[in-house]
Amino acid sequence: MQLASCYSISSLSLALLIIAGCAAPVQEQEQRGFLQDYSRLVETDDSSYVYVGPNLGNYSTFMIDPVALLFIQDSDEPQFDQAELNDIKDYVVAEFTEALTRDNAYEIVDSPAPGVGRIRIGITKIDASTGILNVLIYTKITGAGLGGIATEAEIVDSINGEQLAAAIHWGSGSRILRAGFTPAGDAKILIGRWIRLARTAIDEAH
Repeated sequence: MQLASCYSISSLSLALLIIAGCAAPVQEQEQRGFLQDYSRLVETDDSSYVYVGPNLGNYSTFMIDPVALLFIQDSDEPQFDQAELNDIKDYVVAEFTEALTRDNAYEIVDSPAPGVGRIRIGITKIDASTGILNVLIYTKITGAGLGGIATEAEIVDSINGEQLAAAIHWGSGSRILRAGFTPAGDAKILIGRWIRLARTAIDEAH
């Protein structure tokens, strides 16, 4: 009985290694034309390009546009239904709002005005997490089941459109952090990380 169990575990491990070998992280995305200017972006690590302009520190009030989806899913086998996509878009806005208003650091408004920075965010790709593989430690460490996301974002002057900052990010979920069973779990982990980086960049600009 124990021998049969060992064979079962070995077979499972082999299968998981095969799955892990097939799992591809979200790779660098082509420029989608969402940003006003790509020419000033500088590579900051192996999954990010960032630009922070000299005038960003002059802005302490921001508005956040609805998140744009800049990709088309396979119509026969979509990874996300519309409710899930709406949840991801709402999550981005809610997390950005919370990050900026924490400690009453910055103000969020609904309309353009002089001195207001407009935050524009577009999602260029999302890969769904595979829930059952993403909660078990012996699959998590192989990368099996990881989801991912790629985004383009910028802050512009809400009146004259001057680009104040911009970023392109892409990547897959963490082999350490658990994303749970939801298809967007890994994407949300990455979104949170990038929003924290944006808050840090705005703080440093001030």
